[in-house]
Parts: sequence; structure tokens; C-alpha cells
Amino acid sequence: MNTVAMTVAGAVLSVVIFILNVRSWWKGNRELKALMPFGGGLITGAGWTMCVGGIFGWVATQAVEASNKIGDKAVSTTTGAKGGGGLAHGSLGSLTYPGACAVLVAALIGAVVLKAAGKADTKRMLGGLFTGLTLCATAGFAQGMQWVPDLYNWLGDSAVSIFDGKVSL
Repeated sequence: MNTVAMTVAGAVLSVVIFILNVRSWWKGNRELKALMPFGGGLITGAGWTMCVGGIFGWVATQAVEASNKIGDKAVSTTTGAKGGGGLAHGSLGSLTYPGACAVLVAALIGAVVLKAAGKADTKRMLGGLFTGLTLCATAGFAQGMQWVPDLYNWLGDSAVSIFDGKVSL
């Protein structure tokens, strides 16, 4: 769980990235598959916020701090307003050990897909990752993403059941 609180300006920066990605989809042909790069990055980033004490958790903390600094600088430079304050802290919950393994596998698959992706999809994937890492530090967005730990935990538990021979293919 990320322990750094998002500032209002930091959240605005992440929301702008979110809106730009949805806007490009909306102005396009609105096919669901066009949202997959951004959505995959978003779910991956959300999963990393639950990786307490690991590299993924550290990346989530750094992303929130960077978003706060850049957002605060942008707001103060453009409007002169300072000190927007922090937002209510959010948390998705916790992962089981098999769920954490599923997060790692998803990240490795994501890295392979990212390497093979074109320039536009790479930007969308990284934008989704950043948005998931940062907005899940807010109570409201984290509440809407409560299904993410359940998904990763279910995937991990299902893999364990298959490896244990409890599920026949």
C-alpha cells in the first residue's frame, strides 16, 4: 500500500492523462480493443500499489510523489495558487501470496507486450500504468478499483489449484 497522499494538483495531472486517453478512444472508432493498452496499464499500476515493501510498491510511491511535484508546480506556475493540500488516502486492500505472484506474472507479460508495442500503444500503456499507480492513492478511485485485488488473488489461487491437481484441464 502506498503511504504517500495525493495532492489535488497531483490528482489533476493523473486525471488529465486519463482524459486524454479516453478522448482519443472516443474520437476514434470506439472499439473496446482500443482501450486495452491503457486499461492494461491501469490495472497493472493498480496492482503494484498493493505490493508493500517491494520494488513495485516503491515505484508506486515514487509515481505519486512525482505527480504531486509536477502537478503542484504546474498549478502554481499557471495560476499562482499554492498549497492545494492532500486528498483522502486510498488503498485497494491486500494480496495473498499467490495473488502477489499473479501481479509479478502480469508485470512480466506486460513488459513483453510493451517491448513489442508500437509507439502509440506504448504511450497508452505507460499512461495507464502511471494513472493506476497514482489515482489508486486516492480514496475515491481506490474504492472504484476494489475488484483488482480480488482479480489478482483469484488468478493466483486458480494457478495454485491447477498446479496442485485440484482442477482438471
